Amino acid sequence: MSKDLLFDVYSKAKNKKVIDDELISFIDSIFPDKVDKVLDVVKKGVTKYNYKPSNRVIWVALGKDCEHLIYPRLYCSCQDFYKNVVIQRKRGFCKHLVAQAICDGLDDFNELDLEDEDFNTLVEDLNLKF
Repeated sequence: MSKDLLFDVYSKAKNKKVIDDELISFIDSIFPDKVDKVLDVVKKGVTKYNYKPSNRVIWVALGKDCEHLIYPRLYCSCQDFYKNVVIQRKRGFCKHLVAQAICDGLDDFNELDLEDEDFNTLVEDLNLKF
């Protein structure tokens, strides 16, 4: 269900090409009282990393004090995702996943092309363990 809702966010942003009242209302309906937090993440920025030759794509969203690795509509490395999505199952996504869907739909993100060997550097910089 949450993947469909995130795809709907993406589709609405893609079709409108702008964050309008309708999109804000939709976000509020699926993620109550978090619209401001989602829009803050959008404002801070989202980056898409394209790795070659594997064609691996990684997204990163700026958080409050750090960056969060995102696999669209699937995973975010933030504490909220781990706590409220994975452990407590309160909801299907975090603000970073919603913001990534919006930025992707609006084509409003930074994009970097890197070599596959640079992937480990990104993971180390984000302090992630795989």
